[in-house]
Amino acid sequence: MNLKIISGTDRPNSNSLRIARYLQGEYRKHGVDADIVNLQDFPTSAVEGGRYADKPEEVEAFIQPVLESDAIVIVCPEYNGGYPGILKLFIDYLPFPESLNKKPISFIGHANGAFGGLRAVEQLQHVVGYRNAHVFPERVFIPRIGKNFDDKEGITDPFQQDLLQEQIKNFIGFVENLKFQDSLET
Repeated sequence: MNLKIISGTDRPNSNSLRIARYLQGEYRKHGVDADIVNLQDFPTSAVEGGRYADKPEEVEAFIQPVLESDAIVIVCPEYNGGYPGILKLFIDYLPFPESLNKKPISFIGHANGAFGGLRAVEQLQHVVGYRNAHVFPERVFIPRIGKNFDDKEGITDPFQQDLLQEQIKNFIGFVENLKFQDSLET
């Protein structure tokens, strides 16, 4: 399986990137080819002025690995009650409608607050659902991220860490089942 883990913010040294790195290691333990797409590297200077019709080469090169992936995990922080603008910009530059059509997507939200990015993930689910993605229903939320996440051990709350491990295992099965169903249809 070719999995892309999207670090859903362009903030330097973000918690999203810390989580994405942890996830990458955990997915690789399951034999999954997992790579990180760090939105801090999105070529924003190439899209200044809303060049949606132009599809600059730098943007095409940045999004191509996501288009070629079998599945996506989005690590999404909550900023001001929503998801980051860079994540919306990234999605807006994905080819419409085919890029997310039937693409399995899993979500991990996080925030400094008590709800762990719930609002941001729910908003994001509406967007990718509109794009006909296969939304994996087992979401994980990490509240009070500064205290509840360790780069090596994952989520410090044992119950939430178990939920994360279950999400990883079950998302792999979800993607494999979808690939099998697609093979039967073709």
